[in-house]
Amino acid sequence: MGGAVGASFLPAGKSDSPYLGPGFGGMTTALIVFVDRLFASRLAVGGEFSWAGDISGNQSQRVPGGSNVFLSNHHDDVMSGTVKFSSRRDAAIHAAAVAGVGLARRHTHRVGQLLRNSPPSAGPAFEETVTSDVPAVSGGVDTVVRLGSRAGVVITGRLHYLFDDDRQDDGVVERGVSSVIVRVGAGLQFRFR
Repeated sequence: MGGAVGASFLPAGKSDSPYLGPGFGGMTTALIVFVDRLFASRLAVGGEFSWAGDISGNQSQRVPGGSNVFLSNHHDDVMSGTVKFSSRRDAAIHAAAVAGVGLARRHTHRVGQLLRNSPPSAGPAFEETVTSDVPAVSGGVDTVVRLGSRAGVVITGRLHYLFDDDRQDDGVVERGVSSVIVRVGAGLQFRFR
């Protein structure tokens, strides 16, 4: 088992102004936690959880009578079952290719105000939360530098692809964030046998 702390990169998504836009992205902190069971000398099966903090972007959305203008805060949590194929685990430094499949929870919270098309321009406060669960696939690499027989420093890299076209049923952009996430980090790994 092990974990790593690092950074998450989410590119800007699509813009559908004036319906919803602009798209936004950014970098934030990330945490990756994993548990593996060794099935052969170079094959392990397990699970992992990948979490990131919020990214933020200013957006607007056309509504009847005006536009909602707001700050969007977004984060994605990814849970995956994984398979890892590694080089020799008894080496001082070894690497593992990682493939995974699972679910991602997308969470967007918006806070702002309605701006009317006619006076008075300032309308009521606006707040909305959009949450959805979508399938996800993951790929990446773990590199471990052994500190002893049971512990090591682990450097992780993950590419997550979320099966989310970011569109509502009517075809309008739903969030304005990408479906591709890159996360990297460093931490510790512990072995129990």
